[in-house]
Amino acid sequence: MFGKSSTAFEVQIRREGRWTIEGTYDDERRALASARSWLAVSGVEEVKALKFRSLAGLSLETVIFQKAVPVVKDKPMALGGTAEGAPYCTAPGDLYGFESRVVTGRLLRPFLDKFRITPTELLHSWTYLRKLDEQGLLLGAALQAVARHHADRHGVAVPARARELRAFADAVMARARDFQGERKALPAFDPADLSRSSRVLAAAVGEERHDFAFLSQLTIHLADRNSLAGKLEMLLDLIGPDVEPRHLASLDGVMADALGSAELVKELLGAQPNLALGLCALADLILGRDPQPKSEPVSPLLAHIGALIVQGRAPCCRAVLLERIQQSLNGTQPLDRRDPKKEALLADHLATHLRDPQGRLLGGAEVQKALARRLIRHRQAILREQGMHDIADRLSGR
Repeated sequence: MFGKSSTAFEVQIRREGRWTIEGTYDDERRALASARSWLAVSGVEEVKALKFRSLAGLSLETVIFQKAVPVVKDKPMALGGTAEGAPYCTAPGDLYGFESRVVTGRLLRPFLDKFRITPTELLHSWTYLRKLDEQGLLLGAALQAVARHHADRHGVAVPARARELRAFADAVMARARDFQGERKALPAFDPADLSRSSRVLAAAVGEERHDFAFLSQLTIHLADRNSLAGKLEMLLDLIGPDVEPRHLASLDGVMADALGSAELVKELLGAQPNLALGLCALADLILGRDPQPKSEPVSPLLAHIGALIVQGRAPCCRAVLLERIQQSLNGTQPLDRRDPKKEALLADHLATHLRDPQGRLLGGAEVQKALARRLIRHRQAILREQGMHDIADRLSGR
């Protein structure tokens, strides 16, 4: 096996549970160096080096090095936001609604961003629902958060409401699992002819199951892209001038799901000079105004969505972008990080810019409150810089 050499060395590695020989050597130092180098190779689970000695026709084997590659476990995911606004669902089907998906997107944002999927894709995919369930505490934490919100708003008992929501989630999982088994027998999804795809699908599954099956097939179609921006592009390509209202509503909903990702919106806005101009750019899109001279051009994808919003064809996208404006105003990031002292001036400019031609403020009272809270925080910061902490504290109680 080793020629004329009476002593030889062998390096073996384990991948996916299987051992293979990666090299033989006649020098121990070279064998050890090779073994250690394999520890840094992706996919290698364990490495060992063996010494073979021939003695009186016998081969003696000794392990001189063996080390397993440490398994790096992902940190447990935490919830990405609150359950504020979660509708009171009374049946599993309510979880597919737009308002429910908005809250799902907020609560499960770390999970959704990790796999680059939308809430609609999650709810219609057995693969991702199973991955979510395997996360351990994440799904339970989300259901508990919603149960507590419902307890505060509707006076229900948290434990009982959490069990009811878990039953709804289990029903959604079962539905996605069943579709996984039957989807290959269904008519093929044709993105070039949504009307025909929809008709033959309804004939195959019945009108009652059409919407779920249609969205399930759509999410399979979106799986060809591994980024939210890419999926957004695919969705926009499906919206032709003759798209049927029912299909437009579905596409608008999935696009709005994608826009629930703050990272995606930031990417589509481009390198805006500051947060204030970024929010102004969103307002311009919603209201159909020309962008401000100092703003950076937004992505063509976002401009396309803005055109659909102005035409009244993307109400869900409009609602999500309005919520993004409100959340940004409620956040702690200055309107201009480079010059926080301009906060009051920029807030006033933004308040003016957020009004439509009739003088109505986008987002209404909630955006007005968010602007007011931001100005109060700014005044408090100025007072504290001057050592007037008591006055700043009293200001917060206004």
